[in-house]
Amino acid sequence: MKQVQYKVHTQQGVLLNANESSKNLSAAIRKEIQDAIFDIEFNRYPDDACQKLCEAYGSWIQVPADQILAGNGSDQHLGFLIGTFLGKEKKLLTLAPDFGMYDYYASSYEAQIVRYVLDPLQAMDVDAFIRFGKQEKPQLVLFSNPNNPTGQFLNNEQIEKICKAFDCPVVIDEAYAEFAPDTCLSLLDICPNLYVTRTLSKAFGLAGARIGFLITSKANMEAIRGNHVPYSVNSLSMKAAEIVLAHATEFKPEIERIKKERDAFLSKSYASFSFSNSKANFLLIQTPHIDKLLALFSQKGLSVRSYQQKNYCRVTIGTTQENQWIQEVLDAFEQEETNAMQ
Repeated sequence: MKQVQYKVHTQQGVLLNANESSKNLSAAIRKEIQDAIFDIEFNRYPDDACQKLCEAYGSWIQVPADQILAGNGSDQHLGFLIGTFLGKEKKLLTLAPDFGMYDYYASSYEAQIVRYVLDPLQAMDVDAFIRFGKQEKPQLVLFSNPNNPTGQFLNNEQIEKICKAFDCPVVIDEAYAEFAPDTCLSLLDICPNLYVTRTLSKAFGLAGARIGFLITSKANMEAIRGNHVPYSVNSLSMKAAEIVLAHATEFKPEIERIKKERDAFLSKSYASFSFSNSKANFLLIQTPHIDKLLALFSQKGLSVRSYQQKNYCRVTIGTTQENQWIQEVLDAFEQEETNAMQ
């Protein structure tokens, strides 16, 4: 298949289009990182095993460090797993919609991509997904949970059911796990085909450092670790991530604020548009008049994620002030649509 091109997001206006943290690291954490830079041996290659980093992250998620692989963002791990398990004419089973980088990596290995189509406003029918997948006979199952861009969430019972239904690797992209009700990491002991990817780009404000993790069983990790690209995490990013994880509990209040303000949006109902039931740090907004809504966001100076030929957009939950601006756009859109109906 033809190589898929990935378009990066804009960096203009108030950035609510990439689900990054809207707040920088605290001054205290940045000062600690700044001081630590002095002791980095820039003339030496970084620790390829990222031992201290994996131990720090393992302590946070309660998983042994030897089941964790650090990398240059979770994107690297997604590409690594696709390259490991797929190849020309082999099948990737994923969702539509879902994260666009899956298509990018799969197409680079000339793999086939089969998509189970979701209704953005409805919960996923797991049994229907399994029936569809079994007919396709994939070599790899991969999707995000919570889903990007809908924010819809599958619980552990559903994830376990999917893992046990397929005899191929199942990769769950948990980029937004910190904002969700649960994580499927507890299933690693009972689902030998399960692989989980995580990131520090969303909840921990380290999108600029590019730090991600792959977590799986010890047996799986021993089988694949040697194929990973060496030195993929530079010494600066590694040290920054170690320091951030030493302060991991300090991020909990901000995560809870984001969830609370997200749920405040979802608690309201409107005539002119609908929300998906998001369990991530963003909203999916669907309306027949999406171009008009996008124009209002643009006029407000808010950059949101639009999708070609789709009647929805994705908006990151930002600071309290940014969320107020989102609310003002939605109220203005609702008023305009109401007036147009009269």
